[in-house]
Amino acid sequence: MSNSKKGTAFLEEFRDFIAFLQSLWGILAGISVLFPLSNALIKLIPLRHLHDDPAGALGYLSSELVTAIATLITLFVILLTFNNRDKFKALKEKRLIQRQTWLSFAFGIFALILYFVVYFGIYPLYYEPCEIWYGNPRLLIGDFALLLSYSAFFALVTRAFMFLGMIEYFEKS
Repeated sequence: MSNSKKGTAFLEEFRDFIAFLQSLWGILAGISVLFPLSNALIKLIPLRHLHDDPAGALGYLSSELVTAIATLITLFVILLTFNNRDKFKALKEKRLIQRQTWLSFAFGIFALILYFVVYFGIYPLYYEPCEIWYGNPRLLIGDFALLLSYSAFFALVTRAFMFLGMIEYFEKS
């Protein structure tokens, strides 16, 4: 009997989640999951290897792996944010939620700026002076800095969209 109640509760929550994703802001949050994947196609944010022409900053990690990890993290942020909706409903004060939205967006833009600083600055400021060439394990320092800042940008911007969507969705329901 308790298993059927758990199953019913899960189905109701899943319906709520689907209803949220169908709202305007939910659609924007869902689309933002595709941002890392779309960047692989349109190459708006550079993500190349040291040996590419023109040279990039990645040493070991592939751009496909960085994109896949960023997409997974973004999906995780969407599910985690929706999973914490009870805390969100309890906040009632719209200003606090909007503040968190702005903070997420601002930190997302900061992560993008950090990504560009590392991407364009790591070779002349670190790799070249320290004579770190292809095959050196110290290239992983730059790879992980790029992976973290790239993923943080997409995750934080998605979180901001999720907050905006949840404000709209919970105001109506």
